[in-house]
Amino acid sequence: MTDRPDHPWDDRTIARRVRDLPPAEADDAFRLKVRDSFVSGDIDGVSPRASRAATAPAWRRGFRWLVPVAAAFVVLAVVVQLRGPRLELLDVAGDGTVQVDERSLPTGDREALSRALRGGATVDVGEEVTLDLRVPRFAVYELTPGTRMTLPPAPGRWFGRAVVCSLEAGELRLKTGSRFQGAEMTVYTPHGMVVVTGTLLSIQSDADGTCVCVLEGTARVGVDEDDLEPVTPGYRKIMLKNGTVSIVPVKPMHRDGVLEFDGRVGQRLQ
Repeated sequence: MTDRPDHPWDDRTIARRVRDLPPAEADDAFRLKVRDSFVSGDIDGVSPRASRAATAPAWRRGFRWLVPVAAAFVVLAVVVQLRGPRLELLDVAGDGTVQVDERSLPTGDREALSRALRGGATVDVGEEVTLDLRVPRFAVYELTPGTRMTLPPAPGRWFGRAVVCSLEAGELRLKTGSRFQGAEMTVYTPHGMVVVTGTLLSIQSDADGTCVCVLEGTARVGVDEDDLEPVTPGYRKIMLKNGTVSIVPVKPMHRDGVLEFDGRVGQRLQ
């Protein structure tokens, strides 16, 4: 029994009205949505993963952002390893300028030269200037006075081991190091090409032709790819502008210049 008046919306009235409601039928789309939410655990509208993330300690939520950052550093380190060491300036001798990609730099500004001298740069060495360059354990180079060339890029450590450069005029002396094994360098001149696979040599080029002097190892030299032939230690191949090609012994003056270069910087390959 109750003392409460019989209000139109008392408990009995509400219960009766609820019993009199027509049955509710869920459509197929709604049933499918509920089923998928139940299977995924997202029945309340928030996924378990999102729920756990929201209730996780602050330090753990912060740690989640460290993972992609750390992964990015790992990728960067791998890329640096793949690229290998860079071309370096070992020494510059003489007073004058070195023109690098249209920039004229005084030999006294060693810091500016070091920044500018990179693989692929076009270099004009002054008539009184000598440049010594190095890619550690790969090769050392000497650009004699009056040389104009495009510098070779540094090779990749495991990939991109074939590099290309060009000598337009002057003389390039080079010696390869321990890391050169398995690599290949192609030097193009106006009169031919030189394929280096490990050697001590010099390449001279002027208006009359190109001369390649080999002191150690073997280089393949020719006017084009179909003409490549090995040049062994103690010999030089001459390719003249008029089409004359010959292989003859190295002249003492050329040999002495390369040996002087080797004695001066050969030990600095490391």
